[in-house]
Amino acid sequence: MATLESLSSQPELKKHLWLISLTFPTTPLIGIGLALYTGNPHWVWLPVFQFYILVPVLDFLIGNDKHDLLGLVQDEMHQSRFYKFMVHAMLPMIYLTWIGGAWFFTKQAWPWDIYLALGISHGWGLAFAINAGHETGHKTDKFSKWVAILMLLPSLYGHFRIEHNMGHHADVATPRDHATARFGESYYKFATREYPGAWKRSWKIESKRAARKGYSRFSLKNEVVASTLLGICLWSIMTAIFGVTVLAYMLMAWFISATALTSQNYIAHYGLLRDRRPDGKFLPCQPHHSWNCNLLITNLTSFNLARHSDHHANPSRHYQYLRQFRDVPTLPYGYMIMFLIGFVPPLFRKVMDPLVLRNVDGDMNKVLTHEFAQSWLTEAPQNQPATQN
Repeated sequence: MATLESLSSQPELKKHLWLISLTFPTTPLIGIGLALYTGNPHWVWLPVFQFYILVPVLDFLIGNDKHDLLGLVQDEMHQSRFYKFMVHAMLPMIYLTWIGGAWFFTKQAWPWDIYLALGISHGWGLAFAINAGHETGHKTDKFSKWVAILMLLPSLYGHFRIEHNMGHHADVATPRDHATARFGESYYKFATREYPGAWKRSWKIESKRAARKGYSRFSLKNEVVASTLLGICLWSIMTAIFGVTVLAYMLMAWFISATALTSQNYIAHYGLLRDRRPDGKFLPCQPHHSWNCNLLITNLTSFNLARHSDHHANPSRHYQYLRQFRDVPTLPYGYMIMFLIGFVPPLFRKVMDPLVLRNVDGDMNKVLTHEFAQSWLTEAPQNQPATQN
């Protein structure tokens, strides 16, 4: 505890904790390195152990970020360049890890479990890439925008920057948002709305922008078109280099990364509904419209993503300044445990439904249910924006 207290009072020391976020997504390369060094390919399971066992255990042992080690850093102007570099530096590491996995996957014939481990571990590498692209994509400069798009290309999620910033953040915790899970909705049903909904909404946003700017929606100026074509080109180059076999690796990694993003969306706003004015219009998003998690390790490995309450209330705030709020909906476990629980619908509902009801003092009128969503979407004018500032 003394060590944590000393770190919390020394910004120059505590900021270097974020180097863990920088190196964590490259751990699949450590597994490959150990496999090559020892001649035992089963070392590629090491990252899977790290993601699914080590992180939850450390979350349990270390607990919450009681001293705000990962937020409210002093002297913002002096240190902002360091924190910006932290996320941008992920870009070469993302590609090195992804390409290294492709090389090892196609290097020779492996036992089936080695292929499985590579798909899972490198899929999580791409999941961290999506998270880094999410953080960078919230920045307004063109360089950060393209860094974000390049981070998202290996998982074919180039449309995510537009969809997340202009779609999800505008509609979160309302019936219009496909990335907000409704009360009682299983992960699997949610996934069938969330993934195609992201494509539809990003296309709709960019099509409207094209009409407003006076160019074709199929133009390369359309970010969805450009990023999709770039993703296809990237996958084609990988296939040309490593052969058709590499498609199995890329598809597995894509599936795991897509599942991770859907899982995060699923648990982040489950059942939460934004407040409404007397006329029925939704008020702007507040901290209590997101499920928060203040566990130190979960946040340290995700650029403070789990401090979701502050992120949605203040989407332009950089990750190192995201604050912990009291009296906001709080997840009972870290992200990795919550993701696994989410795959078992009866267990997830047993854990989360009482928390949703407790959050609203049992008032179902304050819960985003399927019935309310269907009624609102049927009755509300289709051009009515969810957010009314």
